[in-house]
Amino acid sequence: MELILIGFAALLASGLTLLSGFGQGTAPMPVFALFFPLQLAIAATAVVHFANNLFKLGLMAQQTDWSVVVKFSLPAAFTATLGAGSLAFFDQLPRVGPSGHHGLSASGTTRKELLGSYAPD
Repeated sequence: MELILIGFAALLASGLTLLSGFGQGTAPMPVFALFFPLQLAIAATAVVHFANNLFKLGLMAQQTDWSVVVKFSLPAAFTATLGAGSLAFFDQLPRVGPSGHHGLSASGTTRKELLGSYAPD
């Protein structure tokens, strides 16, 4: 049942963001984070992004200005790689002490502090 809920949430988020062009990362991420560890939830969101982009490419490939795609894709690929490397780097840092936001007390990793996640490991 969980897989159906996760798949439905991803499908709904992809459909809603097709026309708006934003929100793809914010819509499925909380749903994935409820069922998976944070790193896996981020990876699952990336898979949803990729599938959504393939869907958009299939729908709109004939009207695409490929010079614009190249101008945006190369820097995006570089910075996405940089972001993934940063996530791996921050994951290797030592655990931080207890902290709290909005009355919540939590102890976690530097990565969780940076992402604002206080979900258990």
